[in-house]
Amino acid sequence: MLVKKCCLILLVTSLILLLSCHFQEKKKDLSLPDLYVKDVSCMGGNLYLTIGNKGHAPLPENWTGLASLYIDGVIQDDILLPHPTSRTKGGLEKPGGESHYLIPFDVSSSIRVDVYVDYTDEIREANEKNNSLENVYVGPCLLPDLSIDEIYLNDDCEVVVVVENKGPGRIPLNIWTIEEEPECLLTIFLNDRQWSVSVASEFDPRRDLHYPLGKAAFPTHLKITQKAIVTAQIDCSNIIHEQDEENNVKTVVLECPSSKKREEDKGK
Repeated sequence: MLVKKCCLILLVTSLILLLSCHFQEKKKDLSLPDLYVKDVSCMGGNLYLTIGNKGHAPLPENWTGLASLYIDGVIQDDILLPHPTSRTKGGLEKPGGESHYLIPFDVSSSIRVDVYVDYTDEIREANEKNNSLENVYVGPCLLPDLSIDEIYLNDDCEVVVVVENKGPGRIPLNIWTIEEEPECLLTIFLNDRQWSVSVASEFDPRRDLHYPLGKAAFPTHLKITQKAIVTAQIDCSNIIHEQDEENNVKTVVLECPSSKKREEDKGK
């Protein structure tokens, strides 16, 4: 009877210790970040990586970290994790956040990609076993081609700029994400002086340029009262590799018909 009682006490004690260790482990996991590779895809003809933090804690202050990238088995330059191209939900520094990295590599054919996050073990994580994504095949990536298609005056003598995606590839949707603020800018010059700079959510709020052959007509609020030289320039060079970089600028001479008529009347 005594032996049975001792065995029961020993069993209960072991169970309590086991549960205590389990909860301690869970508590430890809740206080740590957890990095993982969410996706490898195309963006503007280049390679685009998304790395997230699925843990319950942010990364520590002044953190550092690297990711290694292999393309068709060949190692590429390390990815500096604290310096993404753009961020979603605060970036991988925050729980549930994601950081996006544009890799300048012309994906003209199918390639095999392997990514290893924090391979130097700089970051203490809840789970160290989900830091890699291997044997992902990407491409070929078709290139978009943003161009200034037309500059004209509407009935109110306001300058309208038409931007077109002439390429076969799609423009990445993240250029419209305001919280990411990627540098995709439409700049207007009046008589060689900069007049305005607009982001994609302003000059193409409907995201028509996302699709091949999509067009966006942007009323600039610039009104012409006399003959003027107007230049429009679209520049997303930091995040989009284009099929043709030479058609991003257009210059025209514009004159409002009513002002032209007034000048003619003065000459009579």
